[in-house]
Amino acid sequence: MMQDKLRAIFLCGLLILIQLPSSAGFLPQKSATRQLSHLPPRGGEITTVTTSSTSLQNSIIPAAMSSMSSMLQSGPWGVIALSGVASSVVLPLTMYRQGYSFSVGYGFSVATMGWFIAKTFRISLVSTTSPVSLLALGVIFYGARLGSFLLIREWTVESKRQQIKAFDKSPLLQRIPLAVSVSLFYAFLTLPLLYAARTAIEDSLILKIGTGLAWLGAVMEAVTDGQKFLVKRQASDESTFVGPTGGFYKLCRHPNYLGELIWWFGLAMAGAPSYGKDPIPWVCSILGLYGIYGIMSGATKRLDGKQQEKYGGQENYDAYRNEVPASLWPGTSS
Repeated sequence: MMQDKLRAIFLCGLLILIQLPSSAGFLPQKSATRQLSHLPPRGGEITTVTTSSTSLQNSIIPAAMSSMSSMLQSGPWGVIALSGVASSVVLPLTMYRQGYSFSVGYGFSVATMGWFIAKTFRISLVSTTSPVSLLALGVIFYGARLGSFLLIREWTVESKRQQIKAFDKSPLLQRIPLAVSVSLFYAFLTLPLLYAARTAIEDSLILKIGTGLAWLGAVMEAVTDGQKFLVKRQASDESTFVGPTGGFYKLCRHPNYLGELIWWFGLAMAGAPSYGKDPIPWVCSILGLYGIYGIMSGATKRLDGKQQEKYGGQENYDAYRNEVPASLWPGTSS
């Protein structure tokens, strides 16, 4: 039994490493070959076997996927399998652009984990009566929407494009630990869906409330991201404050960050009834929530500082700050 688990973990790691040739440019072409020399068991001439990197990937990837699917279904190694799934997305993107590990790779890896879990447990994504189905659909929607939005914003906003390029400072090989570590973090955040899928406690009130909160946060972030994007694109002068100031932006000055926190809290809450006495999901979920809260609160403070430096003294901006004193949490003053 332990040998099977070790083999599964090995294949997960191999799946991560197998992404390197195509993503990092280590092999210039898919048809690149290598020579493998084999000695016959009883002597004789050395024979040379040519294997292509493509056929190697085609043989290893299905085995790794099968092993990860088995790890997801039961046992303590689900978080390792999820991080393997996330790494298969984050690693190639990080090799292309280091900054993608925190942006596009973040969103698309979450969507991929949601899809892989749904596929493994055969969860219907069209059911409107199953909380687990709605939760899985929410994970896919959240990740795909966020990844697509960040990619479109980079393509259309020159300052964002330059900001992403500025991250490309580390050599390719040094980006691997970064990609693997953030993939594990994303797996921590998404783990509640895995445990909810394992137990499928459909009648749990906590599961239903958590699913509702998660969708509220996902929609809130989608709406506020789109609102801010459109308002900023219509501005003729980036040095002048133009908002947005309506809708969710009347609750706090950064409701997109608030929506993200509500999303992850709702997902963690939805998965909690299925944890039981297993310490792994509890520890992973708490660490994930602690990490994302630190990231969002830190991002809020940095953005507040930049906006104050850029727009401070402008009548519209000062009036908006007085009208909406809450930076992140409605009802507070910051």
